[in-house]
Amino acid sequence: MFVGAIGVLLLLWLFFGGARTRADTADLVLPAGVSVSAGPLLSERDLSLYNVIRLAVQDHFLVFAQVPLWAFLSVNADRQDRRRILNRVALKRVDFVLVHPGSRQVTQVVQVAEGPASPPQEERRRVIESVVRAAGIALVTLQAEHRYSAPEMAALLGLGPED
Repeated sequence: MFVGAIGVLLLLWLFFGGARTRADTADLVLPAGVSVSAGPLLSERDLSLYNVIRLAVQDHFLVFAQVPLWAFLSVNADRQDRRRILNRVALKRVDFVLVHPGSRQVTQVVQVAEGPASPPQEERRRVIESVVRAAGIALVTLQAEHRYSAPEMAALLGLGPED
């Protein structure tokens, strides 16, 4: 009886789960007239900030740009709350993250503020700030129009000249 129940469950899983797996692994077929090409990951301004941040923290942290928020969060909650939180952060990216090379943990998030924010941008900022702070990760906000030097950036990121 027990073996029969397991067999039925296995067949159901293979039948229903297998169809979904085959569809997920199928090649993407682009419609006629659609083309895909590589584009730049960072704007000129973001590349400049990335280079200054990298110079400021090069002996202490790894620097990554345009990281999805969900990629470095661990949400411990019941299924419904976890799904609600992950859906809220699903398409949000942070500008830069500083990662400790030993622990591989994100220790700081660096966001770039660009003048007055539209309501969707403000909502995005609030979600990122609340989740990052709840995770115990430091958050630094840079002004887009300001030109930062490496020593100035190091100070903003909590690294002194002796660090």
